[in-house]
This record gives sequence, C-alpha cells and structure tokens, in this order.
Amino acid sequence: MHLEHARVVLDAAHLKQDQHVLMATGRAARVHTIKHGSILFEYLESGQPDDFIEIPRHRIPEFVRV
Repeated sequence: MHLEHARVVLDAAHLKQDQHVLMATGRAARVHTIKHGSILFEYLESGQPDDFIEIPRHRIPEFVRV
C-alpha cells in the first residue's frame, strides 16, 4: 500500500527525488522530499544552509518549471 501510494504521488507531480527544477521565480532547486500533500524543494544556489520551500502538490504547476 505504501509503495503504491508513493507511486501515485510521484506520477501526479511528474517529479522525482533529487530532480533539478527551475522555480517560477527563476531560482534553481532540487526536489528534496515528496510528501503526501506537498513537495519540499531545496534551493541550489543559496548561500544559506537549509534554504527550502514547501509547495502543496496542487500548486506545483504554478511554481515549478521542469
């Protein structure tokens, strides 16, 4: 059941763990964690440690360019 649910989450967002993406703001990010209702992205060029943004799955098309 858990693996089946995880596959649905990945397919719904068309993203994979560690995939690099371009955010709508123009910043590059990496898919850090895929959760049930959201996806956590880590910015790549950040000078700050732990620079993350968490986006609800239904808002991914607005904020992420693959």
